[in-house]
Amino acid sequence: MGCLYLLLVAFHFNAGCSLSGEQSIKEVRGHTGGSVVLPCSCTDLQTKPQRVTWQVYRGKEWTEVFSADEYRDRLQQLNEESPANLSLLISDLREEDEGDYRCQTEKESRFFSLFVKGCDLVKSGMTEEVTRFSGESVVLLCSCTDLQTKPNTVKWEFGLKKSVNLHFDEIYSAQTGQHRDRVRLTNKNSGNLSLLMSDLTEEDQGDYRCSVQGDFTRIRLQVKVRETPTHLWTTDRTTTPSVSPSDLPTTHQQAVDLQPTPSVDPPTTLSKSPTTNQHTTFSLQLGLGILVVLLLLLFGVVMITCWRHRGRRSRQNVTNKVHLDLNRKQENQTVSDDVTYSKVTHSNTATPARVQISTGEQTEYACIKTN
Repeated sequence: MGCLYLLLVAFHFNAGCSLSGEQSIKEVRGHTGGSVVLPCSCTDLQTKPQRVTWQVYRGKEWTEVFSADEYRDRLQQLNEESPANLSLLISDLREEDEGDYRCQTEKESRFFSLFVKGCDLVKSGMTEEVTRFSGESVVLLCSCTDLQTKPNTVKWEFGLKKSVNLHFDEIYSAQTGQHRDRVRLTNKNSGNLSLLMSDLTEEDQGDYRCSVQGDFTRIRLQVKVRETPTHLWTTDRTTTPSVSPSDLPTTHQQAVDLQPTPSVDPPTTLSKSPTTNQHTTFSLQLGLGILVVLLLLLFGVVMITCWRHRGRRSRQNVTNKVHLDLNRKQENQTVSDDVTYSKVTHSNTATPARVQISTGEQTEYACIKTN
């Protein structure tokens, strides 16, 4: 049994690592700025190859990637936890990384074809116009069609006219000239390459160019100055021309002609636009019209109130007069009804005459003395 076990171990050691997967070329795709894994491993996870190398096909020959300077600090072999895992991690992908790779052991190889998608700029080759005011900030738009794609380098330039030609100077990533410390990318970790520029001045007006690996997009920036409020009061000032000794008159007529004409400052006037005058006149007319209508309404209310009050007084006077006349008639009727003279007796004798007065139920006699 011991001899059999030793034979199995020796056979297993001699068999080595058999790579998994097919021998056909496997395609792997990635984006610039991203990462990609080229998978390679032994079929038996307990085995470990005596030798494994990763190579890239460059210049019609295979070159080890770990010894190439362009891959420095961007490669990692994923065999720390499992010795049978021979996969290769490539980070910070570049378009130059695109090509054919192979994972090779002492017995066999597996081949990979890596495709790295670069940054295709939105509105490539086009010019966009942007307008802002001085003192503001502006974002100059530039981005890859696929935001997952992060180019290795991006360059922003500012166009300066020198003679007839337009010369571009780099302003990012190099902080130079008048744009120093005033420009930065809005997002450094994606395909958004837009440039933020703050505290705009008139000198910032011009053409800007966003360049990525030979592709570019252009922005034409126009910076306007904010207008200060116009003065309502305007005065015209005249300046006295300076006279040099060579300009002095040589004749009396020239002296008369050169005598300065006294300048009179025109009276200060309040400058108003015709639109303002029309608006003011319309407002005054509208206010006067409303005031007249209110006065007419007030006058009508007063007249109606007086008319109603006078009508009440007239009706009251008529009513009082009617009641007074009725009372008088009733009193006169009462007197005429209560007092009646029945008869008067005349006599020739010295005896006084007697008059009988009948008042209702009672009869009274009066003595009248006669001559």
